Amino acid sequence: MTSPQFARAVAACDTVLLPLASIEQGGKHCPLGTDLLAADAVACRIADAADCLVAPTIPYGDTLELGSAPGTIDAGTTAFAAYVEAVAAALLRQGFRSIVFLACHSLDLRAVDGVCRRLRSQGYGVGAIDWWKAVGAAAQGETQSAAPFGHCGEVITSAMLALAPDAVDLAAADDEAPLPGLAFALAHGPGSAFVAYGTFVDYSRSGAWGEVRAVASAERGRVWIDRAIDAAARFIGELRSALPPAAYIAGSTP
Repeated sequence: MTSPQFARAVAACDTVLLPLASIEQGGKHCPLGTDLLAADAVACRIADAADCLVAPTIPYGDTLELGSAPGTIDAGTTAFAAYVEAVAAALLRQGFRSIVFLACHSLDLRAVDGVCRRLRSQGYGVGAIDWWKAVGAAAQGETQSAAPFGHCGEVITSAMLALAPDAVDLAAADDEAPLPGLAFALAHGPGSAFVAYGTFVDYSRSGAWGEVRAVASAERGRVWIDRAIDAAARFIGELRSALPPAAYIAGSTP
């Protein structure tokens, strides 16, 4: 958009979608830009379905748990959260009343949780979408492997075969089973009475886990992506109704 086009668009739409991604290892078969490619591919489709605007993707994210594998870029939790908050605040100053974060890297949500809480306390409508969890929910009951929801496992690899097939080296996948530490971490995640903190070294040897070579499918990936996009758009619509921005936003009387 040009600046005048943007001004007209904001006047007609009060909600913006801000995609968040990361640059990180995806085992031996998925590209370093898996989350970025996914964000750029689905954000506009979600925005179209939800009748909102979409901002450019923030490419670097919070990848602390992924370690120092070649190509992985960690923006740092504190710096990343501050940057996201600054971008969000700048967008909201343009006249948006609501913002939804599209996290195509799940761990980004830990860094921006405080951002979302602060923005809501200021009266803005705020929501977040965990993209890969949405795709996983869309794939429930239709997977074929023992650990389909692993990092760059069957579900993510299938989605990437649909979105960016030339970027996936399926023959190089390790088809690795997760290490025991993963089950313990999942059973004691945030929100549990007892919370455990692991890194990807505790979860796998290659940085990805789950069978993919014989089961990943672009056809099923497309179906799961379509469902996740529909679910994300519904969430945005429901969010607007259930938790609308406060009346005092944009100079209104409280």
